[in-house]
Amino acid sequence: MKFSPKNLVRILFFLFSFPAIAASQVATYEQLVKAIRQTRAATVQRIESAVRQEKVREAWETGKLIDEHVLQFKERADYGKRVLDKLAGDLGTSQTELSLMLQFARAYPMNWPANKLSWSHYQALLSLNDPEEREAVAREALNRNWTRDQVREEIRKRKSRSGGSEAETWPTVPLVAKPGKIGTYLVIDWNGKKVYDLGFANFYEIKGPVPEPTNPPAEDLYTYEVQVEDVIDGDTFWANIHLGFGIWTHQKLRLRGLDAPEIESAEGKEAKEFLKKLLSPATRHSSPVMIKTVRSDKYDRYLADVWAGKIYINQELLDKELAVRVND
Repeated sequence: MKFSPKNLVRILFFLFSFPAIAASQVATYEQLVKAIRQTRAATVQRIESAVRQEKVREAWETGKLIDEHVLQFKERADYGKRVLDKLAGDLGTSQTELSLMLQFARAYPMNWPANKLSWSHYQALLSLNDPEEREAVAREALNRNWTRDQVREEIRKRKSRSGGSEAETWPTVPLVAKPGKIGTYLVIDWNGKKVYDLGFANFYEIKGPVPEPTNPPAEDLYTYEVQVEDVIDGDTFWANIHLGFGIWTHQKLRLRGLDAPEIESAEGKEAKEFLKKLLSPATRHSSPVMIKTVRSDKYDRYLADVWAGKIYINQELLDKELAVRVND
């Protein structure tokens, strides 16, 4: 996140507006070590709180900019949707996220709400169309120090009491995917030779008669076992991919069809830890991790459907509401 000088001053003021630990509390070396650790922990908490508040402000200002731009061309049908589509590609974010920011600015037209609720809290609150009800839930969330999931649960209860359904609150289209067959390849001509297309720009020369079929069904292709090396965030990880014939490739993979919160947020950290747990040998009981690649995105990360044993990872993150559904 980029901060303007004005925002940086606000954050620094916030960080240093707390009293230091009194010298009388550090009479011994052990007390000194304890006090320094407490100071570090308190600083981390204040920084995280300040960043959360700035993320809310960023979301509101982004939505406001989009809204003001779209209003200039309101006579053009579907112009707003086309702007969101183009912005998503140019900014490297999801259309869903930008759409929520636009809704946020319209829900709070005068200014962004300066309180301790996070952007994820407000994403949940936006499902309430009644401004008074939305404000009531926000106040209760502040007073009771609710997490995002607690806010969602309160909204579910209110929807249920008013006759609405949970599906009306967060409508999502489930992901549909089926793994192909490991060891299935297209046979193509490459530099005058017959080769297997292993994927990821790797080829293996066929020596001797060309086996059948040379053009297997598309749904059977580009499926591999992988060794997970490092989970970057809630929807991206590094893996070593076994292409077959003793050939491996090291790639950054992004889960297809979803978008997890930014890693700097508490929700982003939660999504990352959940993904790490799903991919760990203990959770999958040593079953292999399998991927089926679709295509690469603009950042050269291959979009993939991922399975750990019988668990379809992409949909599991959506089911736990740790990510939002986006267009492929």
